[in-house]
Amino acid sequence: FTSQAQEKHGRFFAGTGLSYVGEDFDDGDLKKVPGSSNIDNSWGINVFGGYWWIKHLAVEGNLNWYADFEGEAGAIDFDVSIWTVMLDLKAISPSLWEDRIFPYVRIGGGYMMSSIDSDIGNSDESDFAYNIGLGCDVFVKDRISVGLDAKRVWGTGDVSEFNHYVLTVRALTLHNLLKKSQMTAFYILDS
Repeated sequence: FTSQAQEKHGRFFAGTGLSYVGEDFDDGDLKKVPGSSNIDNSWGINVFGGYWWIKHLAVEGNLNWYADFEGEAGAIDFDVSIWTVMLDLKAISPSLWEDRIFPYVRIGGGYMMSSIDSDIGNSDESDFAYNIGLGCDVFVKDRISVGLDAKRVWGTGDVSEFNHYVLTVRALTLHNLLKKSQMTAFYILDS
């Protein structure tokens, strides 16, 4: 890593993204309803923040809101709403090109909340969820990047039916919230 890349780690980051969400719901029960069943994919918004701790490791918290997944089972119409709150560890690769392109893999867990609104009733559920994914950040300026992030999300317990894929186009900014003397001390400890 050059000094430019060293400046990237040891910083807080924040950003947002626009997501395409592909449903992979467990719809076995829907197939028992007479007639055809269908669930549309959706889109969403991702808001995230974290800390690029050391050269190859970051911690990221993210909130994902998805527009309703609209579905039908026979003559019954329904909407599924999902929110997730996740905490991920990101293993970041060394830069691929002039300290600007940083691929990464992510793994994490958190909480998923779902709500089903249908012609015959409503249901709200929540439980633990986990994800694994990969992505790449491209720094267009020293502290501003755009990137692509893909992950697979699995629900457990009460939300185990709501597995999905997420592809997000995102932008982030790096922030130095520590004083210069604190950064020097952190760099010495990190070396």
